[in-house]
Amino acid sequence: MGWASTVYYRAWQDVFMGSRLAGYSALLMRLKQLGYRFCTMAEFLAAETNERSASPVCLLRNDVDSDPGGAARMFDCDRAAGARGTYYFRLSTLDPALAARIAASGGEVGYHFEEIATVAKRIGLRSESEITARIELFRDEFRKNVAIFRERCGVPLRTVASHGDFANRRIGVPNQQLLTQALLDELGIVADAYDSRIHGGLAARFTDCPPPQWWKPDDPMRALEQRPATVSILVHPRQWICNPAANLRLTVRRVTEEVVWRLRGALHTSNRCAPQSAIR
Repeated sequence: MGWASTVYYRAWQDVFMGSRLAGYSALLMRLKQLGYRFCTMAEFLAAETNERSASPVCLLRNDVDSDPGGAARMFDCDRAAGARGTYYFRLSTLDPALAARIAASGGEVGYHFEEIATVAKRIGLRSESEITARIELFRDEFRKNVAIFRERCGVPLRTVASHGDFANRRIGVPNQQLLTQALLDELGIVADAYDSRIHGGLAARFTDCPPPQWWKPDDPMRALEQRPATVSILVHPRQWICNPAANLRLTVRRVTEEVVWRLRGALHTSNRCAPQSAIR
């Protein structure tokens, strides 16, 4: 798909799409009809192999990137269908009241972390070598933000999941690169959502995506007819609910962050390359 089509579909989705929640609810009901048992990330990790295979299992995951109000409406769909999932909130999208409702219903609340992207944009880092040289800086930021998340959230935090920012894509370094098992153990976090102990044995994985494709690698409604034993389904509110105001704010923030990041990166490079006599 060319850039013009990409811009067209993104604009349509952000402003005119409306609600697709009927389709989301239909997917949840189909999973229930096929006998799938919904399981949170932490539960699945803790389960023995024979427990995982006792019935078909669905790991429902909702990454709340930009619209906690939309996430609340998706959670209402979960409740109506008798589904449970794991909701990952960024610090900027954390809704303590919604987190409490999710936890009370037997779901899980996790931290959608992004420290490599955040710090890289803050100080103008633009290469993998610059990230590697400062990896402890990112880990300290992660420690601080986990404490903030727990204080604001008010419910147990057991798993985390990496957010994907444009800065990660430009630099080529995902946020989860800051993680080590020692760091997770130190903070009382049992796993990252991409842990091989969780995803290594899945029979099928599906992720929603922008139009016109909507799903990668396939539409789960069609693929579920093959009855895969363990399924992961990752969704995002932006793909299901149109919130023009929130989408506009996100777009403006994204453009502003990139402009500032480029300016800081140019300044960082200029200072690093300037002769010492020129910067004294």
